Amino acid sequence: MISQTLAQEVSQMEADLCSAFADPTRILILYALDEKPCNVGELANELQIPQPSVSRHLKVLRDRGLVNGVRQGTNVQYHLV
Repeated sequence: MISQTLAQEVSQMEADLCSAFADPTRILILYALDEKPCNVGELANELQIPQPSVSRHLKVLRDRGLVNGVRQGTNVQYHLV
């Protein structure tokens, strides 16, 4: 029998992942990062969307544990987890 705590944890994980995939731009970012690690500017250029939008989407993806950023000088290089 599954415990109530485990059921709640799984339900929360599902909600977090579904919210991460709810926006098509975030899915495009994931596909772009699957090809190669990129910084925010590179993603903005590749996807033809404003840099602040890319940053907001990356925050959601970071918070859900789907991407990670590694600082390289003044830039942060993002990659899939």
